[in-house]
Formats: sequence, structure tokens, C-alpha cells
Amino acid sequence: MACEEEAKRLNLEPDDDAIDEMATRFRYENDLISAEETEAWLDCRGLNTDEFQAYFDRCHWWEILKDKVAPDQLDTTHEIPELFDVLETELLLSGAFGPFAVGLSRRLIMRHNSESRPDSEKVRAERGRFFERAGLEPASLAGWLASLDRNNDWFEGMLEMEAAYRLKCETIMTPEQLSRALLTSRLLLTRLEIESVEFDTIDAAREAHLCVRDDGMSLEDVARESRYPFKRLELLAEDLPDNQRQALLCAGLGEILEPVATDSLFHLHRVIRKTEPTLGEAAIRSRIEQHVLEAYFSGSNAGDIRWLIR
Repeated sequence: MACEEEAKRLNLEPDDDAIDEMATRFRYENDLISAEETEAWLDCRGLNTDEFQAYFDRCHWWEILKDKVAPDQLDTTHEIPELFDVLETELLLSGAFGPFAVGLSRRLIMRHNSESRPDSEKVRAERGRFFERAGLEPASLAGWLASLDRNNDWFEGMLEMEAAYRLKCETIMTPEQLSRALLTSRLLLTRLEIESVEFDTIDAAREAHLCVRDDGMSLEDVARESRYPFKRLELLAEDLPDNQRQALLCAGLGEILEPVATDSLFHLHRVIRKTEPTLGEAAIRSRIEQHVLEAYFSGSNAGDIRWLIR
């Protein structure tokens, strides 16, 4: 919103083609072919076409001005309800709402199934985590709750629900369970360090492949000479597209792979390093914990929540 207001201040003209491309890509990704399907999708979520357009307008100005505008430049005359309306649109159209809804549903299940309320010490610990996470001082809590149209009873209930959820997670994610999950996910969580070059034609990609494989050139040198973008990436195997994951996992260190088509581009990859996952690595442990939780909540608890929107 700060970027959008800065654009208005500078009398900048939007790139309508770029905005239309964003909206078209969104419709394609959500299988919304016709205008009628798009309007029905929006209506199901309490949104309209004006809010749909305004969302992509904001995205457009954010892409252009995000490095030049600080969030605290937002016009402070905005009313809280207005900000909530924009936040609702942002969450639903950005895809962020789904994970939040899933997280809340799991906490509701735990509160509903809990045989007893968490003790005061656990609730107190949860309160401390909240203040630290939210960047609030205890003295400012009343004003913060008032801005949300909530009261202290609601706040205490949310703390109890979070404490109950955390307690259940601790019983689900035992060291033994995490170790078993790590064993079954070992390949998917292998960390790969790769070199990658992006080409606009298959012929250019094949020629570069031959230069590396047969002439002994480095992929970086080939990219520099042919003026194609070179990247060194570090990622987990499960984050790769299906058509690349298996090939990279099977490739030997230093091996150059055959060109892979992605949309209208062609990529060359070379594996530099493979690292086995361990629970001692924070990112790996977090993934494993998510895998364990997914397995638990997709099992016996899967029918406890009925989703009205998908």
C-alpha cells in the first residue's frame, strides 16, 4: 500500500499489460478459464472484481517500488477496518490464507479433543512467546486488542489453545518419530548444490552441453561466453520439479545433465555437492516436523474439519 501511494504521489502510470499478465497467470494457476468462473471463485470468498483488480495493482507497484519505499511511509490516516479489508483480500489472493486456515483448524481440533486445560505455567510461557513474536510490550496489549475489536478473555483463550496445541505436538514429535520420518524422507531432503544456466533455445542448450561434456569447459565459462544467466543454487530435492528431481539425485558429482525444458526456457544443471539430511540442521528438522504433523492430521483427524472453500 505504501508503494501504491508513492506511485500516486509521483503521478506514475501503471503498466496495464504487466498487470493483465499477473491476473492472467493467477487465473491459469487456479484453473479459472472464463470470466464467469473467476467471478464465481471470487464470490465464494466474499470478494468482487474491483478487489481482484486492486490486488494486482498493488502487486504491480510493489514490484516496481519495493526497494525505494519503506513500509512506515504508509499513510497513517487509514482506518483499521479498511486495512483489515485489504488484508483479507491479500491473504485470499496471495495463497497465504490456506496455510493459516490449516494451522488454525489443527489448533481447534486439539482444543476440542483435549481432556484438560493446559496449566498456568504453560499458558504463561505462551504469553511470553507471543509478546516476543509480535514485538509488543505487555502495557500495550489493551490497545492492541481494542484495535482488533477483541478482549482479554479472547486473548487468554487463544493462549490456552496454542499451549494445548504445542503440548500435543510435543507428544507427536518424539525423537524416535522424527528419526523414523527422517529415514523415510532421506532422499527428498537431500541438499543439492548445483550450477544452472538458462537458455532460450534448445540448440543453444545442447551446444553448451557438448562444450562442458566433451571440451571440458566449465558451465560458468560457457554461460559467460554465450551471455546466458549463470546461477549457483543450494536447495532440497523435494523443492525441485518432478522432471528434475530424480535426474539430479541420480547424477554423479560434477556430471552435466541433459537440457531440461521449463515453460519456454531450457536449463542445464551440474551437480556440485550432495549433503545427507540430519536433524541437527534447523531447516531439515522443521521439514521433518511438518511431515510428521501432516501424517498425523491427515490420519484419524482428517474428518474433524469440513472445508467449505477449496
